[in-house]
Amino acid sequence: MENPSLPLISVSLGSYLSPSRFDAYAEKNIDWNRFLGTWIEIKRIDNPFQSGLTNVSAEYSLREDGNIRVKNQGISSNGPTTIEGIALLPDPNFGKLKVSFLYPIFFGDYLILKIDRQGYQSALIGGPESNFLWVFSREKTISQSIETEYILYAQTIGYDTNRLQKF
Repeated sequence: MENPSLPLISVSLGSYLSPSRFDAYAEKNIDWNRFLGTWIEIKRIDNPFQSGLTNVSAEYSLREDGNIRVKNQGISSNGPTTIEGIALLPDPNFGKLKVSFLYPIFFGDYLILKIDRQGYQSALIGGPESNFLWVFSREKTISQSIETEYILYAQTIGYDTNRLQKF
C-alpha cells in the first residue's frame, strides 16, 4: 500500500530542491544580520499572491531555530492584511532564501540579485521565473539612479521589467 503522504512529501521536496535559471545571478556573501529588518516595496511585477495590495512591506527577523521569520503586510480593498512565513537558508554564503507561507508544503525561491553593500538600504529581489521581481528599500523612496540601475540589471539577465509597477 502506498503511503498517502508520499505525494505531499514529493511536492515539498521538489519545491525545496528545484533550482532556478536565475540562481547564478544571486549575490554572494550576504550579511544576513544586516539584511534582517523591514523592507518597503518600491515596485513589483504584480503576481497572484499580491494582487490588489498596496503599501507592501516585508519584515525579516531571526527565529530561535536559526531560520528567518517573514512577515508581509499590505493594504487590500478590505483593509490591512498580514501573512507570516518562514525562510530557510540553503547556503548562508549564497543570496538565496527558500520562502514558505505554507510550510513545509511549498517553497519559493527568493534571490537577492543586487543589494546596497554599504548600508543595506536597497535591494533587487527576483523569483525563480522572469515574472517575479521586486525593488525594495528601507525607506518609502529610492533614488532614481539606483532604481534605474536595478531595473536595467534585471532586464539584462532576463526579467520582464516592462511589467514592473508601483502600487
